[in-house]
Amino acid sequence: MLYELIYRSHASDNVSENDLKEILDVARKFNGQNNITGCLLYNNKQFLQLLEGEFNTLMALYERIKIDPRHKEVFLLHMRETDYRIYPDWTMAFKSMNKTEMKQKAGVTEFTEIENERDDSAISKQLFETIGKELS
Repeated sequence: MLYELIYRSHASDNVSENDLKEILDVARKFNGQNNITGCLLYNNKQFLQLLEGEFNTLMALYERIKIDPRHKEVFLLHMRETDYRIYPDWTMAFKSMNKTEMKQKAGVTEFTEIENERDDSAISKQLFETIGKELS
């Protein structure tokens, strides 16, 4: 069964461009070896990530992600079964977004502005689908 997992977090104060590059390099290699696809969004020292793959593999990866010191306040938005991959050709797509792009695509300027978990999950999914179409 195919699952998707979406979480958000805050980047640690000392996260640099080199850290972002390393995160992507390691993720792309690991994901390619484990049939995981997805996208990492970065905005104003915040991460929003969608991962797609087999349930047990995603849960093990998420446990590793939660303890990564390059971010904090990791918050799971949803983990659910899905019928399709949004990013079938990307081991890890990446997009750095500014506040204007966020407002245009999601109606908010930061990932943490959404009022409740249900809306956050739906808006996050819509944002990933929109960006997925742009990257295709």
